[in-house]
Amino acid sequence: MRKSLLALCALLLFSAALLFAQYDEKKSEFTILGGYGLSSLNGVSNYSDTWNAFYVSPFNQAAAISLANKNTFTLGASFAYFFTPNVGIQLGGAYFSPKADVTSSWSFNWTATTSQSDSQSGDFPATQAKMTSIPLCLNLIGRYDMGSVSIFASAGPAIYFNKFNADAYSILGGSSIWYSWQWLDYFQIPVTIPDTSWTGFGFDAGLGFDIKFSPSVAFTVEGRYFYCPSKDFSWAWVSGTYSGQPYYYDGRAAGFTWFDNWIFADSDLNGAGGPASKTTTLTVKPSFFSISGGFKFYF
Repeated sequence: MRKSLLALCALLLFSAALLFAQYDEKKSEFTILGGYGLSSLNGVSNYSDTWNAFYVSPFNQAAAISLANKNTFTLGASFAYFFTPNVGIQLGGAYFSPKADVTSSWSFNWTATTSQSDSQSGDFPATQAKMTSIPLCLNLIGRYDMGSVSIFASAGPAIYFNKFNADAYSILGGSSIWYSWQWLDYFQIPVTIPDTSWTGFGFDAGLGFDIKFSPSVAFTVEGRYFYCPSKDFSWAWVSGTYSGQPYYYDGRAAGFTWFDNWIFADSDLNGAGGPASKTTTLTVKPSFFSISGGFKFYF
């Protein structure tokens, strides 16, 4: 039995050596690519709170912050070495930096102790978010040649170097008492996710074809999916001095504003029980799909 196993191993080694000896084509490829990426940068974050004032019970306020992705161009490059005419290993990388439109909608409503009620709603000015993702991939690659045309597929693990930031607005209600009058208002408070970098581990998979112009150069086209796990971010409410937009539950205007230059400290906004603690996280997805074309060089 042992002699048979040794004989089988010797036969396999001899066959492999014969295969490699017959493989005298160019074994290495270098590829440069440019293309268009489809982003997954979508998400929604919500804020809501309810509080009671002297003449008002309750006062409800809410805001929804939404990300809508904007697709953009990608760049990529790879190096592959083939152990056989059909199987090799590939080291590749890409650069993708999409933006997203950020929209913030708000609403509030209240009911006074006199049973009067009212509500307001609207949209804050649109802002932007930006994502940068740089994946580095180590793939197993296979190809099948049909004359001047080759079909290839590759897949493997990837490490992602990501960075994200976003700005938006949220709502914060307020009230003020003067004799028997009470004014209700809301403040437009900036919220932000500052530049944050992190590393993620995922994978990539691609499929494409080459058209050879010569033994050394080919035009290549590929579609590739880059997967990286999502990450949750918390909004930081920006402290500062803000003025409100006066709305009165009884519809009367005072002729002046009670809410000019109100000071909000960081502890008011981001402290325990503050509005930041009542704002849901924003889930960011670095994954993307790209369709690219470029040139492949054999050597």
